[in-house]
Amino acid sequence: MSGKSNVYTMGVLTAIFAVNQLDRNILAVTLDQIGAEFALTDTQLGLLSGVLFAIVYALFGFPVAGLAARGNRRNIISAATAVWSALTIAMSFAQNFAQLALARLGVGIGEAGAVAPAHSMISDIYPPERRTSAMATFAAGANIGVLLAFLVGGIAGQALGWRWAFVIAGLPGLVLALLLRFTVAEPHRAVEVAPVRQGSLFLRTWRTIRNDAGLFHALCGLAVTGIVTFGALAWAATFIIRAHGLSQAQTGIFLALGVGILGGFGTWAGGAIADRLGARNPRWRLGVVIAAVLVAKPFAIGFLLLPSAVPALACLVISGSMATVFWGPTYAFLHARVEPHMRPMATAIYLGVFNIVGVGVGPTVIGLASDTLFAGQGVRSLGYAILLVQFAGVWGAWHYWRAMQTIGPATAPQPA
Repeated sequence: MSGKSNVYTMGVLTAIFAVNQLDRNILAVTLDQIGAEFALTDTQLGLLSGVLFAIVYALFGFPVAGLAARGNRRNIISAATAVWSALTIAMSFAQNFAQLALARLGVGIGEAGAVAPAHSMISDIYPPERRTSAMATFAAGANIGVLLAFLVGGIAGQALGWRWAFVIAGLPGLVLALLLRFTVAEPHRAVEVAPVRQGSLFLRTWRTIRNDAGLFHALCGLAVTGIVTFGALAWAATFIIRAHGLSQAQTGIFLALGVGILGGFGTWAGGAIADRLGARNPRWRLGVVIAAVLVAKPFAIGFLLLPSAVPALACLVISGSMATVFWGPTYAFLHARVEPHMRPMATAIYLGVFNIVGVGVGPTVIGLASDTLFAGQGVRSLGYAILLVQFAGVWGAWHYWRAMQTIGPATAPQPA
């Protein structure tokens, strides 16, 4: 593929990842509206945000990755995008918690078909020395999606109601599904698909990850860091509305500008810095992740504990700009250490564990803790619940440090 074609392909894939995150996170800024309409507890809202989505996302990600290892990745992503976008719109018709949950499960099934095939395509169109920044560029689509989710959920949600916000969120994906299918070519694979071997691709890929100390610790670091990142993301808007008295629209605009734009820049810059520093010392490709996690931590705590809105929100902007730096370096590290035909399944395994542990546990534990452990803290109960999971970030940084120790001039896998 030509350079211009690669840029266009990356642009469309990043746009699809953006609407992937838009449709996933539109729920975060509308939780209070939905909870009020259906009289839901924070625990129920946490289940809706976290574990229900995470389980189906993980389960369906593996068969999709198996298809992507052999089939047309462009067509898989296109079909998956159409499915989750249609089901996002379907959520607007829900009349009770069960219907909301079923539609949310469907969104998770659809979204399981996007990232693993996209990562495989990106690894085939960019060489290893540019792969971290390419993965980070793709990952910045998540921040664009968060920006759009908070804008649509905040402004449209307040002006038109949460149902219309879901309709607006679902429409762009239907257009992008067609654009990908009919204007993007399936890239040539780096090597021909490996011949079918005895045993499942999932088991062979899992053994590769488990037997490589670096890959295993990076997987643990990704999962544990996800508890903090996506637990806070799912509940940040609700906390700001409750604790600082901002309206839904004001909260959406602030988070779109603060977390969406600056977070996207931070994600992209983290990948670019990792590639630049990594050219001299390969360990810095993961060292950048450790630095971002540790530097962001005191600002995240400040956001949750400071009583005044202005300094608290300023802390959120700083911590949010570093919240997703881990994406690009983690997946570039993974794809450099597995065989090309294993890349979709390796991504699916990482995403599966990330979603079950990070997306599944984070929002759910926060909602449960808000209803139980900190129930007597009034509007601050949610802030203390989010603070509870912040300590997992240091644990995640330790795993990334262990993974970094396995990187040397030859980056050969080391036994776990």
